[in-house]
Amino acid sequence: MNITTKSKYAVRALVELARRNSDVPVPLIVLAEARGIPSQFLEQLFSALRRAGILQSFRGVYGGFSFNRPPDQITVLDIVEILDGPIEPAVCTSDDACDKRAICSVGDVWVQAKLSVEEVLSGVTIQELALRESSLDGASMYYI
Repeated sequence: MNITTKSKYAVRALVELARRNSDVPVPLIVLAEARGIPSQFLEQLFSALRRAGILQSFRGVYGGFSFNRPPDQITVLDIVEILDGPIEPAVCTSDDACDKRAICSVGDVWVQAKLSVEEVLSGVTIQELALRESSLDGASMYYI
């Protein structure tokens, strides 16, 4: 199981969108430039997120993207599962994938790993990441 660049870029762009806290749609190019993400790649990611109900898009001069669901109700796990599929560190973590599951002690390790990753990723929302990042931007730097 790998969390791909798709998920990493999408989370970064969604954090940027949440930080802007705008009542008007934010153009995709603005988000892409702010986060150093190729705009064509981000367009593909945001299309998938729109189809999944995370974002909504608006066309025209004042078009762009906004959240369809509040960012405090969107977890990192939601994004990863939409773009990269379910968390599965081994084939035997999915139902009925292994016929030796009943006699194999190793499968439990992979299932535990899956559950741990899901717990961490589902415990962090896009809004929390935006707030963390905002506090980092405002943090004072002290030099001695």
